[in-house]
Amino acid sequence: MATFLLELLTEEIPANGLPGVRRQLAEAIGQGLEAAGLTGAGVRALSTSRRLVVIAEGVPERQPDRTERVTGPPASVAFGKDGAPTKAAEGFARKVGLPLDRLEIDSTPKGDYLAATVMLPGRPTTEILAELVPSAIAGLRFPKMMRWGRGEHSFVRPLHRVVALLDREVVPFEVLGVASGRTTEGHRVHAPQPFELDTADSYAEEMGRRVVVVDPDERRQSFAAAAARLVAEVGCRVHPDDELMAEHVELVEFPGLLLGGFDEAFLELPREVVITTLRHHQKCLVLERADGSLAPFFLTVIDRRDDPEGLVRQGNEWVIGARLSDARFFFDEDRRRPLDELVPGLERLEFHRRLGSVADKAARVGGLAAAMAERIGSPLSAADLARAAGLVKADLLTGMVVEFTELQGVMGGHYLRLAGEGEALWTAARDHYSPQGFEGEIPASDIGRLVGAADRLDTLSGLFGVGELPSGSRDPHGLRRAGQALVKIVAEAGWELDLGAAIARAIELVSDRIEGEPAATAAAVTDFLAERVRRYLIDVIGVAFDTADAVMAAGWTRLPELVARARALEAARSAEAFRWLALGFKRVRNITDGQPEGAVDPAAFQQPEEGELHRHTGEFRERLDECLAARRFDDAFAAMARLADVLERFFVEVLVMTDDEAVRTNRIALLKGLGAQFMRLADLSKLQIEGGNG
Repeated sequence: MATFLLELLTEEIPANGLPGVRRQLAEAIGQGLEAAGLTGAGVRALSTSRRLVVIAEGVPERQPDRTERVTGPPASVAFGKDGAPTKAAEGFARKVGLPLDRLEIDSTPKGDYLAATVMLPGRPTTEILAELVPSAIAGLRFPKMMRWGRGEHSFVRPLHRVVALLDREVVPFEVLGVASGRTTEGHRVHAPQPFELDTADSYAEEMGRRVVVVDPDERRQSFAAAAARLVAEVGCRVHPDDELMAEHVELVEFPGLLLGGFDEAFLELPREVVITTLRHHQKCLVLERADGSLAPFFLTVIDRRDDPEGLVRQGNEWVIGARLSDARFFFDEDRRRPLDELVPGLERLEFHRRLGSVADKAARVGGLAAAMAERIGSPLSAADLARAAGLVKADLLTGMVVEFTELQGVMGGHYLRLAGEGEALWTAARDHYSPQGFEGEIPASDIGRLVGAADRLDTLSGLFGVGELPSGSRDPHGLRRAGQALVKIVAEAGWELDLGAAIARAIELVSDRIEGEPAATAAAVTDFLAERVRRYLIDVIGVAFDTADAVMAAGWTRLPELVARARALEAARSAEAFRWLALGFKRVRNITDGQPEGAVDPAAFQQPEEGELHRHTGEFRERLDECLAARRFDDAFAAMARLADVLERFFVEVLVMTDDEAVRTNRIALLKGLGAQFMRLADLSKLQIEGGNG
């Protein structure tokens, strides 16, 4: 068995593309080896900021020999009427390298054909890799690609060298204009000289000598150890930031960290300002004290072993100090004007060329929030919500948010709090952009929830109305996340809100700016949100997909009730009695779908099971009324399950589709009445029950 090494040495690769391309490379090489019959190899993909690497261990040195059944001409063509072989048979014999008497006849649905079993000798693995690797590289996909030279090559970054070794042997091929070989380079600062690799097995060791750690997991562990050592020096801990730590791993070839500091006076700024300056703008890890308060220190990543003259640390400290000084200036200047004075300026900010300014949007959001508040019985006034809808957007005009766009909403909350506004309002400004999709908490206050929900529903209605819908993987306006957030807010706020009515009001408010029929836009938004609701039930609540389909079929626009029904059905469906009930309901739907409505006449019953089902249906209807009024959905499904035996006896003893039209019509009406009661909870025919097609 042999070891295969592939290394692509490039210019710096964007960090966000590396985890995905490692998976792509490992899959492409691994699957290619398997497809070629080179089974059992262990394939790993590694990377640094400048190189993509594949190491495959336990690779056979050549393909195994294999046999193949080869089909030739039809027997009627291969042999003449006298049974003698024709030139077609002789040609096929030469092709497969066998004498005529070794050829066979295969009978197929299309007739008899001349055939032969031939032995195909395995090819050397180097030949297979020379074909497989260029194809695998050509299939790699990155978030962004670039061209270089004369534009004939396209890859994530310009390619400088390719190493391809099977043990000691070079695997010969050319990719992106670069021929493979055994020459590579070490760390750009510490060991930039080219050198030749003797064998694939020595790669990691040789790179380590030249200050390159090719395994991301090793870099991650080194970063963690270095961080623990450095923060201990100042008695702090790292502010949790798994995403940035993962990015650090991809940014370097050698995992270096430095400890830096800044003036403690900057900690008087809002916490989010300090974190944003350090994290988003400088990619530094923030340090905090044991009580969770921020400390005037940071960790910055360096792609080298040391900082002998302290220049990297000094540079980071200078830039961070300058940006925090700017932030303090903006913070002081912004507080000179209350946000109320900035609201009229929202007219100057465009939300969308066809949907108007941010001020126009805020007016719609205020009106929609007021309509929603009225429907849920909130004491909040239309005037309060109209003011809030403008104030939560006013920080878009502040110097701080213009400079640090990540802080929109957050700074509005701070400025309103410092101006003495009530907690409900300043937290609304802070929270109304939350959650992001299904992730995160919903706003803390009713104002924040109403404005946040109305904001997203207005965005969906407006952009759907002007034809800017998400398609495939494209969603430039984040409408899927907006829909998810809207669903999460409404569901978890516990509002008795008909989402369909809210959609209709949102469309009405934006109708003067959209194209096409408002009803068509409303239908499109409704369908879009229905899918988000379904995903919420499955991904967040955790019910099975068919449970979600069953309860939504019985109505889905009142979300807290829908969630409660979904949870109750998910718990109830595992009982054996419920399984039989679901199967029975499928029969009810199969029989009654498409049948006309009719009243049940007890006097027309022919068998006792008809009366029994009629009586139990009435009792279930009364029990269901009580349970729904009290929102006791577990009890409602339990009452439904008790009908299983009654329904089973009915189907065993009663022929519904009898020849007597009057009797048949009455029995169908009886089943339709039962089905109508079931449909107040769920469409059980949607459940995937074993034996359900019987």
